Amino acid sequence: MQFQEPVAERTNGVANRPDSMHLCLRVDDFDAVYRRMKEAGYEFLGEDHTFIEGEVIPNAALGTRVAYFNDPDGTNLEIIRPQGGFAS
Repeated sequence: MQFQEPVAERTNGVANRPDSMHLCLRVDDFDAVYRRMKEAGYEFLGEDHTFIEGEVIPNAALGTRVAYFNDPDGTNLEIIRPQGGFAS
């Protein structure tokens, strides 16, 4: 969605703030999607990440892989390959 009138300002939301909204897109083949997005010129907010023991409580997200990026308006977006309890 893009608003033409009135002209909006960029949100510049920070992905690691608890109150920051983001849209999460579930993918089945994380490697293929991540690679295609990089080849298409998407800039991620950091390297992709896989949750390991001790990072998340409870351990329902173990093995879940994520990568964050912004749309042209600055909205935080995420691709995710959920594992464990996140997969259900």
